[in-house]
Amino acid sequence: MTLAKLTDDLCQTIVSASLNHLTGVVDRKGKFLYAHKAGDTETTYPGYNLLRHCGTLWFMTRAVNELPIEPDAPEIKTLARVAGYIGGKLEPTPWAAPVNPSLALVSNDAVKVGGLGLALLALSEAAKIPALRPQLDAGLPFPLPETLARMRQYALDEIDGDDFRHKRDFLTGAVLPFRSDYYTGEAIFGLLMAGPTTDALTRATTALMQRGYGWAEQSHWMAYASCEAIERSVVTEVLGRDYLTGLVTSILTVTAYRDRRESTPIACRSEALSRILLLSRARPGFLDADLMSRATAHLAADLETQLDWYKDGQFWKGDTSDKVQIDYIQHNATGFLQWLRLHRT
Repeated sequence: MTLAKLTDDLCQTIVSASLNHLTGVVDRKGKFLYAHKAGDTETTYPGYNLLRHCGTLWFMTRAVNELPIEPDAPEIKTLARVAGYIGGKLEPTPWAAPVNPSLALVSNDAVKVGGLGLALLALSEAAKIPALRPQLDAGLPFPLPETLARMRQYALDEIDGDDFRHKRDFLTGAVLPFRSDYYTGEAIFGLLMAGPTTDALTRATTALMQRGYGWAEQSHWMAYASCEAIERSVVTEVLGRDYLTGLVTSILTVTAYRDRRESTPIACRSEALSRILLLSRARPGFLDADLMSRATAHLAADLETQLDWYKDGQFWKGDTSDKVQIDYIQHNATGFLQWLRLHRT
C-alpha cells in the first residue's frame, strides 16, 4: 500500500466502524464483551481486564472528539455506562493519609498505577464531549474535578524516586513485586493529560527519559508521555529530541515485532510513530527530517499490515488466532485515527 492509499476515507471508515463495534458490545452495567471470535459475537472468550477497559474508553472518546462524530442519545448513554463502570471501581485507599485523600482503581483486591493512568486519560477525554459531560458525575464517587484530583493524588503518591511503584495490595497497602513494561508511561501520560506537573513528576519524567527508559520496550505509552512532556515544557527540548530520536531509531531498526504476525504489537508501534510524527509536524525542524521520512514510510507499512487482520470494525489477534479483544481494536484503530490526524495536519 502506498501512502496515497491510506486515505482519509479509509482511516475514517476504520475508526468509525471500530467505535460502532465497541459501542455495540457494551452491556447494561457498562462492561464490554471482552473477547469474541472475529465476526461472531456469540462465540466468546472468558476474562476481563480493567486497564484495557479504560484504554478502550479512551480510544472511543478520542474518536468522538477527533473525527468528529456526533453521538446520538443511546451512544451517549453507552459511553456514560462505560465511564460509570470505571467509577464503580474507584475506592478511597485505606492506608492513605486523610490530609491528601486519594482514589485507587481496584481490581481483584489490587491497585495498578497503570490503571490509574489509563482511567485518567479516559475520564479526561470523556469530559470533552459536551453531551456526555453532564452524565459523568452520576457514575463517579465525586463530581468529576474532585474525582480526577483524588485519582491524580494516588498516582503522584506512587512516584518513587525516578520511577513509580507499580502495584499494591488494596487492603494493606503492601507494595507488590510485580512490574510492567508499560505502567510507568501510562501513569506519566495520564497525570500530564489530567492536570499540571509537579516537581516530583518532572524529576521522575526527566530521569526516565535521560536513561532512555522505554527504548528497549519500544513503549508507545512512553511515546505519548514524552511527547506530552516536551509540548508542555516539562523537559528540555534537547532531552526531548534525544529521547524521541532514540525511541524512533529503536522501532525502525529492531523489527522483530513484525515477525510475530500479530496485530497489536505492530499497532503499538504505529501509535508511537504516529504520535511522534504529529509532534514533528507541529515543530518543524525539531527532529531530523530524514529520520521522520523513514518513520513515515515505516508507519505506513505497519498500518498496511494491520489491515491483514481487520474487518467490520474488528481487529483480531493475528495469523494464528481470530480472537477479537477490546484492546486489539483500541490499539489498532488508534493508529489509523492518528494517521488521519497526521494526514490532515
